Amino acid sequence: MGILDRYVGKSVLIMIVVVVIFLTILTAIITFIDQTRYLGRGSIDFIFLLKYLAIQVPGMVVMIFPIAVLLGGVIALGNLAKTSELIILQTVGLSKAGVVFSALKMVFPLILVVILLGETAVPALSRYSENLYNQSANQGNVVVTYDGLWLREGNSFIAARYIMTDGSISGVVRYDFEGETLKQVTHAQTGVYDAKSEQWVMCEVSSTAFADGEVQSSFKDTENWHLNLNPERVEILGVKYYNLTITGLIDYITYLESNNQEADNYRLQLYMKFVSPFSMVVMLLLAASTVFGPLRTIPMGTRIVIGIALGFVFYVANSIGAPFSLVYGLPPIVGAALPTLLFFIFALWLLNKRT
Repeated sequence: MGILDRYVGKSVLIMIVVVVIFLTILTAIITFIDQTRYLGRGSIDFIFLLKYLAIQVPGMVVMIFPIAVLLGGVIALGNLAKTSELIILQTVGLSKAGVVFSALKMVFPLILVVILLGETAVPALSRYSENLYNQSANQGNVVVTYDGLWLREGNSFIAARYIMTDGSISGVVRYDFEGETLKQVTHAQTGVYDAKSEQWVMCEVSSTAFADGEVQSSFKDTENWHLNLNPERVEILGVKYYNLTITGLIDYITYLESNNQEADNYRLQLYMKFVSPFSMVVMLLLAASTVFGPLRTIPMGTRIVIGIALGFVFYVANSIGAPFSLVYGLPPIVGAALPTLLFFIFALWLLNKRT
């Protein structure tokens, strides 16, 4: 990495970090104000909200980072263009593509760090914050974990390993206690909610009871359970695909497909994770494509606004256009990659078009 690479890359990198800090603080303030409406619910108080917010900060950074790449890139390169430094760099032999590549040399390692953060710490912190909130809001009766859902019903604790896309539950285990003594363990293969009776119909139920030093086993094809749970609550409390890692998504997709369940939404999210680094590179290309050219034709302030607008159009197309691909029956990989590919071509065209 040469002196010019470091100069351009450092300018863009510093501005991206500044934008990340600013947007994170702004997002945290808005989130905190929004969460104050839950004060008094269960054991939620002011201190709890501060703790809950602090746990969510890494997730905020990952969420806003693509926008920060756009804003930081267009502002930093715009400042270089405004002071004619981009012209000087081109005069000494650094092409427009070279300027973008110089920025990428410094920014891409940061992109990888943020993606790694999003695949390791953020999912764990997100699950922890959800558990913390559910425990405080529901007095500890409902808890969501990485392994699914835990539910307390009186002296019984019930775990559901998988939450299916049709609202059913699978891999259910029930532990019945009498005081601190475990009295019975029950396994159910699947559970389907019966709205008429407001009960769960558990299938392939095997029970092991412990009494007077003896162990008794039994099996039933079906058994009705009355739980403080319904499909709507399952949907809210169940496994959320955006909290799953790549390995978690692959595991969940495999399980859904082995049980003939719809998995396209999860597969789309998986492919979008793979495309994510390239999407951020496209953000930087869009930022660069608008700042080159003589200022007498278009003022730099206008160029910056155009760059930001293009980036937001790309962000919206990626966020909304990808799920729409499923509506029209396109393969998930097409929906995940197509917006990024189209805007990549468009950014290269703009970059070559500027004179």
